[in-house]
Amino acid sequence: MTNYVITGAGAAGLYTAYRLLQSGTLKADDTAKVFEWADRPGGRIYTYTFPPKFGGNGLYCEFGGMRFATDANFPSAAKITEGHVLVQHMIIDLGLQAKVVPFQQSDNRLYYLRGVNIYEKDISSLDGLPYGFNAEFKNFLSANTVPKPYTADNILGAIGALFAPTLGASNADRGRWCTYYANGKVGPGAGTPSFPPGTLAHNMGYWNLLYDQLGDEGFDYSADGTGYTSNVINWNAADAMQANNDYSSTTSYQRLDGGYGLLFDALAEKVTALAARYPASGIFYGQQLKGLVESETDESTTCMFIDHGKSHDAVYHVKADQLFLAMPRRSLELIAPGCPSSYMLNNEKVRYFLESSIDQPAIKVVLIFDQAWWTGPDCKYPPNLALPTGAPANTPKAQWVGGATITDLPLRMVYYFANNIPGGPGTSAGPYVMLASYDDMNYSNFWRELEVAGEYKTAPSLIDQPLKGPTPVPVNSPLAHTLLKQLAEVHGIEIEKVPVPTAVYFQDWGQDPFGGGYHGWAAHYNICKAMDCVRAPYQKILDQPARKTYIIGSCYSFDQAWVEGALCTAESVLQDFVGLPPLNQYIASYKLICTG
Repeated sequence: MTNYVITGAGAAGLYTAYRLLQSGTLKADDTAKVFEWADRPGGRIYTYTFPPKFGGNGLYCEFGGMRFATDANFPSAAKITEGHVLVQHMIIDLGLQAKVVPFQQSDNRLYYLRGVNIYEKDISSLDGLPYGFNAEFKNFLSANTVPKPYTADNILGAIGALFAPTLGASNADRGRWCTYYANGKVGPGAGTPSFPPGTLAHNMGYWNLLYDQLGDEGFDYSADGTGYTSNVINWNAADAMQANNDYSSTTSYQRLDGGYGLLFDALAEKVTALAARYPASGIFYGQQLKGLVESETDESTTCMFIDHGKSHDAVYHVKADQLFLAMPRRSLELIAPGCPSSYMLNNEKVRYFLESSIDQPAIKVVLIFDQAWWTGPDCKYPPNLALPTGAPANTPKAQWVGGATITDLPLRMVYYFANNIPGGPGTSAGPYVMLASYDDMNYSNFWRELEVAGEYKTAPSLIDQPLKGPTPVPVNSPLAHTLLKQLAEVHGIEIEKVPVPTAVYFQDWGQDPFGGGYHGWAAHYNICKAMDCVRAPYQKILDQPARKTYIIGSCYSFDQAWVEGALCTAESVLQDFVGLPPLNQYIASYKLICTG
C-alpha cells in the first residue's frame, strides 16, 4: 500500500492527483489524497462570480490568472506544441474547448505617465514623453534599432536582443534558453565597465543592467511603461531576458468564457470521481499543513494538519509514502518552523535552493458600475477598446472591451471587461466590470493600507486574505475614493462626473500563505540547477534517494507567472521520479524544465 499525499489544490496539486489517478498504476489499496487550506480548488486562479444583486446572469471577474498562450491549432486539434502546451492539453482532456474565446487587449493602449496622456501609436518619438532622457539613452535607441513605437516593451525587447541575440521566443527555443540560463554571457558588443564581456548573465541583477544601459530616466520609463513593476526589479537578468520577451509579439492569448476557474473546477470534479475507486482518497478542504516529520522506522513522512472544518480546530496526522508539496516559497517557509530542525526544509543546503525564487506581491481591485463612463463624452482620454470577437456589429460602445491602460500611478493598469457574463459581452446593458487596479511589488502596499479600515483587528502576519477570496470594500471607503480620483486623472474627466460604483472588491496575493501573485528567479543563481534540484530535494540535494518528497508548482518553474509552470514541474516529477509515462506523445518532446 502506498499513500500519495498532495498538499495544495492549486494547479500543480490537482494536476498531480489527476495524473496519478488516471495513470492505471495505483493499486487497489493505494490512496491519493489532496489537502487544501482554502475551501475551493484553484489556488491563485480565482474566478469570482458576483452576487445577483450586482447583475446576476453569472457576472464575474478574474481575481487571479486570466489567460493562457495558445497554439495555432488550438482548440480544434490535439497537436499542440506551442504556447502553454500542458494547459491546452488539459482543456482538451476535460472537454472545455467550446468555452475558449480570445483574450482581447487594446492595440493602441492609453498611457498616463508623469501627468501626460499619450496613446501607444503616438509614441513615435521621444519628444512626447515626459522624461529627461540623456544622450546615453537616445544613443541606445538608435544603436539598437528599437522599433517604433518607442514603448517600454520594445525597449526591453531590444535589451533582450542585445544580451541574448541568438535566442528565440517559441517553445522550440526552451532548450536553448536553458543553456543561456546556465552559461549565457555578456557578449563583446554589449559589455560595459560595470558588466564586461564574459560576465555570466545569471549573475547580473536586471535593474542594475537596465540602469547601466539606459540611464536613470530610461530605466524609469521602462519601469513605468510596462505596467508590471516586477518586470524590472533586480531579479536574475538571464530570466528577465526570456520573461520580458514572453513567447513572441504574435502570441495568441485566450481565456475561458465563464472564467479560468472552470478548468480547475472541472479538474477537481474529475479527481473526485477518479478517487472514488480508491478508499479514503479525494480532495479535503479546510486542511492547513502545520508541520512535517520524517519517520524513523521507514522512508515515509508524517504530515500534521489542522482541520478547520470542525466546530473547533482539530489536529491530526497523515502518513505520506510519497509527498508532493504543491506550495510556493512563502507557504513552505510558513510550515518550516513546525518541522524538526533536522527536517529538510530547515536544512541549509535546501534553503539555498528555496531562496532562489523571489516572491512578487500583486493586487487586483475590481469595480462594478451601472454606467460605462469611460466610453462617455465626458471622458477626454477614453481607453482604446475593441468590439468583442463574435459580437454583433451594432454592439453598443459600452460593451466593448480592452486594456491595459498603463499608468505610473499606484493603480498602474486598468482593464475594461464590460458586462462580463458568459456568452457575452452582447447587446445587454450593465452592470459593467472594470479591473480598476492591477499592480504589483511596492505599489501593492499602497492599496493594502487603504483596504484596512481603522486599526488592525489581528496581527498583520495572520491576515490570510487570499484564502478567503476577494474582500468587499465599502464604496465610500478611502480605498474607493482614492481609486476614483486616480481613474478620473488618467481619463481626463472631472471626478464629480465619475459615478459612484455599485461595488468594490479587493484581492491581495502578497499576503500569507502565498506571499506573491507570481515569482521570479533571484540573481546570482544558476537557474537550471535550482529548478532541477528544488523539485526533488532528497534525491538532488541531500543524496537520500529513498525519501520521496517533491516540491512542485509555478514558483520554481520555467513559467513562474503562469499556470503552465505549475503543470510543467508536476509533470516533470511524475515522469522523472514517479515513473509515469508522458501525458501524450506531444508532451514527450516538450521541454518541461531546465536541468543542471
